Amino acid sequence: MKPIALLFLLFLLGNCGPGPKEKISIYHIYKFDKQVIDKLPVYDSLVVAILENAPSLHSNMKEKDSYRSYRYMLYSDSTELFKKLTAEQAGKINRYFMQLGKNFFYGFDLFKDSSIKIYIRSSISEKDQVEIKENLSYYPPGTKMSRREFPAKDTILNKNWQYWIAFDERELF
Repeated sequence: MKPIALLFLLFLLGNCGPGPKEKISIYHIYKFDKQVIDKLPVYDSLVVAILENAPSLHSNMKEKDSYRSYRYMLYSDSTELFKKLTAEQAGKINRYFMQLGKNFFYGFDLFKDSSIKIYIRSSISEKDQVEIKENLSYYPPGTKMSRREFPAKDTILNKNWQYWIAFDERELF
């Protein structure tokens, strides 16, 4: 490749993602969804159902996993949840997924300390090309809740719940 072509390619690659200005812009205008907050009682019930099954899920965590978590993504092709839980147990959890709806839940991580990260939704701001990931974190009694820093923002809903949004560069692949 000719040097001028290489320089042009590097210039294009360096300027194709959102910069700090775009993240700051969307960060300030993006609001927490009141519907998510209103559904907190359903998320509470989901957490109870997950924690009832925590021993089964914890036993499937791999020691070498750096996050020490059990991940379940509802809309993936994986049937992992059904492999590790009985149909009755999985049915109890899936009942809450259906109550929440596709726009309010797509997966969860259960951690060793029984804290839970619930994936609400992920979207792209077409104008700014910033990926917006909305999450809820559940903290059981006795665990510490940490505030999020830019490029994420959060709001504490109560002693166990934190609603947070991460703003990231859009992944090309």
